[in-house]
Amino acid sequence: MGYEYDAIPNDVDDYRRRCDTLPLELESLATFSRSVGAYEVWLSDPGRPGSGWEEVQLVFGRDRVRLTCMTPLSDSVRSDLRLVLALVGGSGGARYVGDDGEPAGF
Repeated sequence: MGYEYDAIPNDVDDYRRRCDTLPLELESLATFSRSVGAYEVWLSDPGRPGSGWEEVQLVFGRDRVRLTCMTPLSDSVRSDLRLVLALVGGSGGARYVGDDGEPAGF
């Protein structure tokens, strides 16, 4: 069973200005697995079995990034998700929120 979260920027206008380049910036993360189109990125622990599930799908939307966690998160993916939040938030910051509206921390 997967879990869904949103990375919500505090300054949505700033996020919108940078949204087109953010997925490209994630390619430098240690857990970057692949991109699908311009606004979808997958992260996985580099040590996972090649036939295993990828851990997190990120879909960049107009006002936020939707994360779908497919498996329990490895320490390396958790670490990179903190970097993702910093990138999404820019200088204005951002927060992760679960689909229940509660804050989520990685």
